[in-house]
Amino acid sequence: MQGTLTPPAPRELIAVHLAWALPLVALALWFGVVDTPAIGEGRCASCGVEGYVIAAHLVAALWLAGVVAWTAAARRRLTEGIAAPGHVTLAGLGVVAVVVLASLAWHPLLNVPAFAAMIASIALFPALAVLWVVQLVLWTRRPPASEDELAKRLRGELAMAWVGLVVLLPAMFGWVWADRVDWLVF
Repeated sequence: MQGTLTPPAPRELIAVHLAWALPLVALALWFGVVDTPAIGEGRCASCGVEGYVIAAHLVAALWLAGVVAWTAAARRRLTEGIAAPGHVTLAGLGVVAVVVLASLAWHPLLNVPAFAAMIASIALFPALAVLWVVQLVLWTRRPPASEDELAKRLRGELAMAWVGLVVLLPAMFGWVWADRVDWLVF
């Protein structure tokens, strides 16, 4: 059944495309260029990261969760006529929230997922950067010709937003943490 509601406007679609990358780029610039430990300024191996680093990543997670919810709602509005995220999206966001809250309570819980995300990000960061640029060009130069093509593109945006939330953001946190600890402590 095709949706009875109007499809998202092209500006909304470009905005959501920009929105899922915004927190990742902001964190990369801030913790990769602006707020980096000075050379030779090691921290202890058991200290972890400062509270504001965790807070910045939490804000980014909330932002990305909002982008996932909006994109899922837009796709569902187009395909089913219901302007709300589906049960699968809400359950997935709930699982992410539980993992984040549990990791805040017991930090070692994030060790394995963050390490796996760091390894995956070696290929995913450049691949998604290229895909992001290609998608941006498509959104601006060649608007979707049909509702089916729009639904396909929204599925792609939703997939990229999920990867940003569950892989790239934990990877970024892992890279920042790895940059801020002193690995050789005697």
